[in-house]
Amino acid sequence: MAIIGVIVIILVIAGVYASGIFSNTNSADGKTIKVLAGAGTIKAINELKANFEKENPGVEVEIRYGGAADLFGILETQKDADIFIPGDTKYTQEGQKKGYLINDTIKDVTKHIPTIAVQAGNPKNIQGIEDLANPGVRVVLGDPKGPAIGKTSEQILGTDNLLAQVKPNVVGYTTTVNQLLTYLVTDQADATIIWQDMLSWSEGKGKIEEIKIPADQNKIKTIPIAVTVYTKDKDLSMKFEDYVLSDEGLAIWKKWGFEPVTQ
Repeated sequence: MAIIGVIVIILVIAGVYASGIFSNTNSADGKTIKVLAGAGTIKAINELKANFEKENPGVEVEIRYGGAADLFGILETQKDADIFIPGDTKYTQEGQKKGYLINDTIKDVTKHIPTIAVQAGNPKNIQGIEDLANPGVRVVLGDPKGPAIGKTSEQILGTDNLLAQVKPNVVGYTTTVNQLLTYLVTDQADATIIWQDMLSWSEGKGKIEEIKIPADQNKIKTIPIAVTVYTKDKDLSMKFEDYVLSDEGLAIWKKWGFEPVTQ
C-alpha cells in the first residue's frame, strides 16, 4: 500500500508540472505580447521584433499583419491584442473613440507617403496621377475597405473626378499593400499607388520605378502606435512601444525608407 501511495504522489506531481501549475520561474519565460501591424510595415516591424526579443530573453512578440481595416475589425471583434500599429491614424482615432486604446499610449511614429510605382523603364510613360487614366494603362489599387493605401489612393484620385476616369483601367483591388508590389513585378499591372518606403524592398529592386506625387495632390498619412485596453501585460507592451519610438527603433524605420515623426 505504501508503494502504491508513493506512486500516486509521483503521478500527481508529474501531472501538476505537465499542467503548467508549476512554471519555470526565470524572469521573462512565457511572456508574450501580440501586435496587430499594417502589412506595409512588415520589414521594419520584423527587425524591431527580432531586436526586442534579443534584448529581452524569453519574451516573444507575436505579430499579425494585414490591411488596416481588417486589423481594426480583429481588434474590435476578438479583443485580443496588446499593440496596434495601423497604416493610418484614422484607425487609432476610431479606436480611441470606441475605447479600445489606452489614450496616453497613442503616439505618432513615422510619416506614410503615397507614391506612384511603375514598371522599370516606365514603358507606359506615366508622369503623374492623371496618366493613370490613359488608354491601355493597367492599374492596380488597394481595396478602399482593406489596406490604408486603398482609401488613401481613392482620396488622391478623387480630385476633379479623376477616380471615375481611372476605374476602367483598374485590373484589380488588393487586400494588402504588399500585393500591389507583386502585381507590378509579375507584369500583371503597369502602375499602382504604394507607400514610398516600399521602394527600399528587395522584391522591387531593379523592377520598379517611382513617380512622385506632387505635395498639392498627395495625401500624406502617419503610422501610429498604441497599447490596447485588452493588453495582458501593460508594462511589457509599453516597453515594446518605447523601443519602437527610441533612437534605435527610429533608426530601423529610417533604414526601411520611413521618415520618423518628431514627437
